[in-house]
Amino acid sequence: MSRSQITFNKKERVKKQQQKKQKKAEKKELSKVNNDKGKALEEMFAYVDEFGNISDTPPEKKYEFKEEDLLPPKDPTEEYHHGKVSYYNPEGHYGFIRDNLTRETVYFNDKIAGIVLNVDQKVKYKYIRTKQGNQVSEVEVYV
Repeated sequence: MSRSQITFNKKERVKKQQQKKQKKAEKKELSKVNNDKGKALEEMFAYVDEFGNISDTPPEKKYEFKEEDLLPPKDPTEEYHHGKVSYYNPEGHYGFIRDNLTRETVYFNDKIAGIVLNVDQKVKYKYIRTKQGNQVSEVEVYV
């Protein structure tokens, strides 16, 4: 008599394969039930109210745009800043202006400024950002 060719490990492997097939079939049935295809377009819309909250119902009133909402944001480099010259090197013809509000310093030299500035002189200026840092683009002396 010969022994059976089916061993315990083979039986377990076949059992696991059948379990995988069964899980796959159950998953396939579940995805068929929860299928979103075929829904109406209106059911898939999401609405955002003026405060940024998302809902599935459309808002009651239409949002009214304000005039300031339509304007581009102001660039801080396009408005004049007020400060005073905190440091000036007469040999190198350069110096720094310290802003009155933010206490930031801005680099200038006589060629860029177009005028010679002295320490503690009050100025009104515009600046630009460069690789080295903030640099004056326009300077006016005021009293």
